[in-house]
Amino acid sequence: MKIAYFSPFSPDRSGISDFSEELVMELSKYCQMDLYAAKPIANEEICSKFPVFQITEINDSNKRKQYDHLIYQAGNNRNYHKAVIDTFLKYPGILELHDLSLHYYLAEDTYVQKDFDKYIEIMKYCHGKKGEEAAKRFLKGEITAPWENQSETFMVNKHLIDRASAVIVHSDLAKQTVKALRPQAPVIQIPLHTPDIVPEYAAYREKSKRQLNLEQKFVFGSFGYATSAKRIEPIIRALARLKKETSYRFQYLIVGKVENVPVEQLKKKYDLEEEIVVTGFVPLDTFKTYMGACDICFNLRYPTQGESSASLHRMLGMGKAVLVTKIGSFLEYPDDVVIKISHYDSEIDEIVQALISLLNDKEKMERRQEAAYQYARKYLNLQQNAKLYNAFLNQVKDDTFTDSYEDYVLDTLHSMDFMNEKYALRVFEAMLGWIIET
Repeated sequence: MKIAYFSPFSPDRSGISDFSEELVMELSKYCQMDLYAAKPIANEEICSKFPVFQITEINDSNKRKQYDHLIYQAGNNRNYHKAVIDTFLKYPGILELHDLSLHYYLAEDTYVQKDFDKYIEIMKYCHGKKGEEAAKRFLKGEITAPWENQSETFMVNKHLIDRASAVIVHSDLAKQTVKALRPQAPVIQIPLHTPDIVPEYAAYREKSKRQLNLEQKFVFGSFGYATSAKRIEPIIRALARLKKETSYRFQYLIVGKVENVPVEQLKKKYDLEEEIVVTGFVPLDTFKTYMGACDICFNLRYPTQGESSASLHRMLGMGKAVLVTKIGSFLEYPDDVVIKISHYDSEIDEIVQALISLLNDKEKMERRQEAAYQYARKYLNLQQNAKLYNAFLNQVKDDTFTDSYEDYVLDTLHSMDFMNEKYALRVFEAMLGWIIET
């Protein structure tokens, strides 16, 4: 089996770049792979192992005929995914969705470029009259940007899903949504892998703390792009209360680029200038050391784009106690593996309570850390997941993948255990729309 694989790679500072570089190394044990990228790939190991092509070279029809599958990695960042998605629209293949809602991408690709007609057209295609009306009202200034507060309602992914030969997703939420929009499409849920499953995670934590001179402190961390959606300000406000109400010494690491969050002002306002460290973008090895040093990690997300989180899975593989937001795909994790925090008015109170509960009870902290590690070991193994990819790709190639409508309904009903009310309603709205149309 021969595959053309389209994705951002390093030097693009993207979690999907890291994901792809890890996956192709393992998947290449089962099939022949050519890599297509919009810019030269910086990873020398990748370049030495794989044939690498500029993405426009796939325009050659003779080249396209060589492949059993074209696989496209789709995410919300236009800078990294514009060439990939444009190529997919010309030459459809297998679509791997890293974000269920792609409204931020659509906004960057149409509204920011002043292509207002295209924005209306895609909103109408994906969401009918309701989407068309919302787009026109926004462009007239009657409502705020739909991608800011209605991305759960207007996911704008149907125009891609309808063209895909098959779809790969990373959560049950995403799987059920895709099946609701296009019931007959081959779709599989494969959890995001992590290459960092660390059996001796406690020893690794202490080693990392020593490297960073943090042995005498509890270490908390947020990782990746530090946007307002990562709840950085509520976390800082919670830590201000923790400092005031307890005697614990701690360090809060914000590892990644900060975007539109006034961290320096917040540090001063809440008297946390010594406790908060912002690293900016760091190389992956350094990123892992910072994460390894953490006792507790934050992976809060609101609003969510229906995404799964590679950073979260790396945290679990390193045996971290993790706080997540009680929404979307994060509801699918067992309660003993992650601590689920509301995104309502009680958010800060719940963060403080969760931190104090763990810091006051060493055994509870250790149980959380062990549950996280065991979950990662069982479900997030790269070698195991590569076998799932290979099996699915062969089934799609041989047209042997089956997923009956009855199973689809049962799976959707079952998945309601894992969804919040808003997402459940939207899945059934999409399913009802499909039934009416057909």
